[in-house]
Amino acid sequence: MHRYTIANATIIDGSNHAKYRGFVTIVDDRIESVSPTAPILSGHVMDAEGLALTPGFIDMHSHSDLTLFADGRAVSKISQGITTEVIGQCGISGAPLFGHMQAEVEKFFDRHQMSRPYQNMAEYFEALVGKISVNVLALIGHGTLRRGIIGEGDAPASSRELRVMQSAIDEAMKDGALGLSTGLIYPPGCYTTTDELVSLTKAISPFQGLYFSHLRSEGDTLVEAVQEALDIGRRAEVGVQLSHHKAMGPHNWGKTITTLDIIGKAVEAGQDVYLDQYPYLASATTLAALLPDWALAGGPEKTLQRLKDPSILSQIRKDTEKKESRFGWNRTHIGTVSDNGDRRMQGLSIADIAAQRGIVPFDALIQILLENKIQVSMVRFGMGQDDLKRVFLYPRTLIGTDGGAVAPDGPLSRGNPHPRTYGTFPRVLAEFVRDKQWIQFEEAIYRMTGLAAKRLRLRQRGLIKDGYVADLVLLDPDLIQDRATFTEPHQTSRGVHSVYVNGRPVWKNDKHTGDFPGRPLKYFQER
Repeated sequence: MHRYTIANATIIDGSNHAKYRGFVTIVDDRIESVSPTAPILSGHVMDAEGLALTPGFIDMHSHSDLTLFADGRAVSKISQGITTEVIGQCGISGAPLFGHMQAEVEKFFDRHQMSRPYQNMAEYFEALVGKISVNVLALIGHGTLRRGIIGEGDAPASSRELRVMQSAIDEAMKDGALGLSTGLIYPPGCYTTTDELVSLTKAISPFQGLYFSHLRSEGDTLVEAVQEALDIGRRAEVGVQLSHHKAMGPHNWGKTITTLDIIGKAVEAGQDVYLDQYPYLASATTLAALLPDWALAGGPEKTLQRLKDPSILSQIRKDTEKKESRFGWNRTHIGTVSDNGDRRMQGLSIADIAAQRGIVPFDALIQILLENKIQVSMVRFGMGQDDLKRVFLYPRTLIGTDGGAVAPDGPLSRGNPHPRTYGTFPRVLAEFVRDKQWIQFEEAIYRMTGLAAKRLRLRQRGLIKDGYVADLVLLDPDLIQDRATFTEPHQTSRGVHSVYVNGRPVWKNDKHTGDFPGRPLKYFQER
């Protein structure tokens, strides 16, 4: 039995109640007692005078499905206080794997000189045991499923293909998946009808699963996209989570007034709807997302062929420039290039690169895509401050990084990830809470912990309470601050003193402890 006490901490327990000074005793993976007065102390005692003790943060939107296999330390997440991640987002999941998706995922493991250790969701969970520092809840990625069973095309699913996908979802839910995620802005999600999505989402309903959606649009048709997601939830009779809610592009700023009104009325009518958000004005995704949907049908190889065909490229130019002329090429910057790409362009805008090459921005875009064989990401400075604040202040907005776990050293240290990967939760506490005072510290912690656990229907997690799992963060409210930037993203935050996962320390004195106590959390067991 391992027993220790964190003494003299300012306890912010995740319930949105007032903070108080107290003592927390942990035995193995559980909180044995929480008391405002000193208990009879035995075992190790740590004096936390001047520090705040909170539940571990829950990352409501993460993409660590594969990166955890390459480096289970999850440094970018653990170092900011995250103890649980919801992975499998935006329609992209590590499992289950069918058809050519097995070979696609195998490329990742080959690159890291590993063998793919799983195929279905049950094997995926088993492969993570003892190898990760964070807990994970896993969604089934609609895009991963559809690619494996139907392929990269834009044809609607046949009745047989629907049955196969429904059966795969049923099996994955029985194995412990949380629900279904969609990425309707990406292929093949963008080719999927609402009726098809309802049919698939109904497969998670008997398990009380949740529907997470990267909407069909976050810009010109944002309002219609929100209405579609809510319609899917109503028809399938499941809870809905609107991923990284935002309004992209200056001409769309202010639309969150309408979307939050629609969401609010749905909640008043009894629908189970939550949002998540990251605290930045820039998004990040694949550069190919700038192309029209039809140009991406069939997968990367067919897309590359279209980009090399002058007659087809002419139509791609018309469709892309029409959209981007309103957004602005100077707002789109290169993120991470391919393994053989020119890293000097990372961080530069499309407009900058076009000026350097003496060509128009669209031609620069095509050159970059061809040079990197589509495998290049972008950062888009497209959100407005008023929308950011409005969404953050909505009481059902939770916090997510929208990034995969990486580290400043080791196999995941290359590239130019969005700073949200390292800095999301400290940035909320430093900028939105301490500096701008948009909400109180207790409410921010509640959104990151207790409310998030309630939304995910997790039992005995998300609160500092007798008998609850000891996922804990010890931090300095006066010093906590994100340090990751767009030009130097691989920087851990300051002010996070210690992080405990399932009762064991994984981050201390700005270092990972080398322990891997994280667990796959099977949804049917947790709720």
